[in-house]
Amino acid sequence: MARKHFAVAVAFSAAILLLSGCATGFDAATNSQPDSGNGRSVDVGSLQIRNATVVVDPADTSRATVIMTVINNDKATDDVLNGVAAAKTLGVVGEVNIPLPHLQAVKVGYESEYRIVLTSVSGSLEPGQFVNISLMFESGQSVPLSMLVNANTGIYADIEIPVAEVEPAPSPSAS
Repeated sequence: MARKHFAVAVAFSAAILLLSGCATGFDAATNSQPDSGNGRSVDVGSLQIRNATVVVDPADTSRATVIMTVINNDKATDDVLNGVAAAKTLGVVGEVNIPLPHLQAVKVGYESEYRIVLTSVSGSLEPGQFVNISLMFESGQSVPLSMLVNANTGIYADIEIPVAEVEPAPSPSAS
């Protein structure tokens, strides 16, 4: 009788090991997930902001770019990201006007024509520090974000940091 119980226990243990092996091995999903990055995610109304972070070139820490994905889950209404308010130590280059069509995801800063370029007013944007900005939308919503500054190395190596356009100085007027 003891041999019969032992044989059943061995068969049961073998079955459990075989059935639980679906998440192991070289091709298992748990072994092939990409780096997740250091981005912030937040929801406001029907808008979702995903993986928002700041990327800076360590060779020129005077400017950086914001990367993120904005998803407009509204079933009928488009929105526009039409403003960025930055902390006192930051400036925003140019005008921000990013359309957010309903039921679509819009990338900003990578694989996209849309850019938000930040400049440092007080010196530099160092990797490892946090910067505070608020995203403002045409719908009247705003989202404050505290984002980590990352160097454009590793998973951020392909992120282009646009050169801040300098406006020409006004020419002296002739008398």
